Amino acid sequence: MWKRERPERTDLEHTMTEPTAPVVPAIRPIAPPPAPVVEASSERASGKGSTLGATLRFKGDLVADEDLVVQGQVEGSILHTRSLTIGAQGRMHGDIRSRRIVVEGSVDGNLYALENVILRSGATVHGDVFAPRIAIDEGARLSGRIDTDNAPAVPTIYIPVPSSTEPAARELTDEDAGVLLSGS
Repeated sequence: MWKRERPERTDLEHTMTEPTAPVVPAIRPIAPPPAPVVEASSERASGKGSTLGATLRFKGDLVADEDLVVQGQVEGSILHTRSLTIGAQGRMHGDIRSRRIVVEGSVDGNLYALENVILRSGATVHGDVFAPRIAIDEGARLSGRIDTDNAPAVPTIYIPVPSSTEPAARELTDEDAGVLLSGS
């Protein structure tokens, strides 16, 4: 009357060794992180400037004819015809010759500027500064002398004149400097 059917017996040993299908969790796409906001000056946005990044180290003489920001380390001299900035992370060991120089980081060498030198707060300069105009922000440190009387002048170069066998001396213009520096 109350007879119940018993389910089939299962073989526990077989059940325990039988592989089971792995459970795969659902994969959800991960949104990429938002792009960092970078403020670029109008010079850099137009592609007229370059940056030597914070992780780069340069050893030797650097010659450039475009605006340059140095955030890395440079060991040697820099000859530059435009605006040069030694950024807050930048470290320079050697002399700098440029039209305009802005120092936010550290320079161990002399600065020669045709127009002006600006030492921003946090800048450290160990060397002499030669420029007609110099600005030093509060918090900048300078160990050396400042000379505005003997500031560098536009260098004189000798360019052969086609109608003469003697080369004619004339002042170096921005265009001439660009040609000389590019090696053309």
